[in-house]
Amino acid sequence: MLNHYQKRPRTGLFFLVLITLIGFLTACAADPPQPTPTATRTAVPEDTPTPTQTPTQRPSATPTLPPLGGMGNPITIGFILPSTNLADIAAQELADLLAEETGYEFEVLFYPDFPSLSIAINDGDVHLFWLEPLEYLHLNWEGAAEVMLMTNHLGVFAYGVQFLTNVRSGFWSYFDTETGQSFGDPIEALQQFSGTRPCFLTPQSNPGYFVPLGLLANASTPTLEPVFTYNYNATIRALYIQGICDFGVTYALTGDPLTSGDIMSNLPDAQEQIMVVWRSEGIIPNRNLSASPTLPVFIRFRIEEALIRIIGRPEGLNLISTALDYNVEGLRAIEDHFYNPLRSALAPLEVDLQSILFTTVEQ
Repeated sequence: MLNHYQKRPRTGLFFLVLITLIGFLTACAADPPQPTPTATRTAVPEDTPTPTQTPTQRPSATPTLPPLGGMGNPITIGFILPSTNLADIAAQELADLLAEETGYEFEVLFYPDFPSLSIAINDGDVHLFWLEPLEYLHLNWEGAAEVMLMTNHLGVFAYGVQFLTNVRSGFWSYFDTETGQSFGDPIEALQQFSGTRPCFLTPQSNPGYFVPLGLLANASTPTLEPVFTYNYNATIRALYIQGICDFGVTYALTGDPLTSGDIMSNLPDAQEQIMVVWRSEGIIPNRNLSASPTLPVFIRFRIEEALIRIIGRPEGLNLISTALDYNVEGLRAIEDHFYNPLRSALAPLEVDLQSILFTTVEQ
C-alpha cells in the first residue's frame, strides 16, 4: 500500500523542456548563417584595349559664323564718307552688282576720314577699301593692306612731277617738248637747283612737296626755304613774274597746269615764258583698291574679275567714278612693287606717314 504522501516524478516539466530545446535546434538548422562574400578579380590580357569614353560635346559660347561672303557674314567694303548722296547710292549699287557677279554678300561701310577707316581696317572690320598712295604705303607697312586693283585716272595709272622755271632764269632744260620725255642725267638736271628757292604747293602735298623734295634729296641737292603757294596756278604766276622763287614743281602726266583755263586766259604767253627743266616718269600711283590680308586669295581673284567685267560696261564705270567721287577710266590688277618708285623717292625724307595722314593731306 502506497503511502499517500510519496512524491511523483515531474514528467510534464521534463517534456516541456525537451520540446523547447528541439524547437530551438530546428530553427538554427533551417536558417544557417551566410558567409560574407569576398571580391574576386578576373585577369585581363595585357593586349586587351582599354575602352575610352567620348567626352560630352559642350555648346560653343559663340555661334559659328557662316563662310565669308555667305548670308550673315558679308564681305565689307570701306569708303570715306561720301561728299554727296549720289556717291552713297552709287556705292550701294556697286555692292549689289558685285553680289550678282560673284555670288557673295557685300556690305558697304562709310567712315568720316582716313584715321577712322584705318582703325576699322586694323581691327579686321573691313575687307576691301579704296586708298590714296600714302595711305596705302602706311597700311601696307603695318601689314594691314595688300593692293589689288589700280585706277586709271585721266589716262594714266600713275602720274609724275615736273620742275618748272622761267626761260630767263638761266637753267638748262632736260626735256623734249616734242616727245614729252626727259633726257640726259636726271641728277645733273636737278643739281642745277642747288642753293636756290623752290615754290612748293603745301607742306602736306605729295606731288607738290614730298616727292619733289625727295627727288632733290636723292640728287644731293639742298635748296633754300620754300615758298608755299597753295595753288598750282599761283606757282606758275610766281615763276612768270619772277623774284618770288627760282623754280616750281607741279603734277604732270595727268594734265598740265600750264594749259589750265585760268592760265590760258590770263597769261596767254605762259607756255613760252615757263619751261620744263625736267619731268619724272609716273612714280605716284593713283587711287587703288586694296584688301585685308585676312581676305582669302581665291575671293580676291573672283572680286577682281567681277570688277573688271563691271567697268567694261558704261554704267559700271560711272558707278565706280560716282562712288569714289573720282574720275575712273579703267582698272588694272597690280602688285605691291608698283609702289617702289614712290618708296624710293620718299626714302631720304624718312617721313612719318602716320603723323602726315592723321592731318589733311592733298595727294
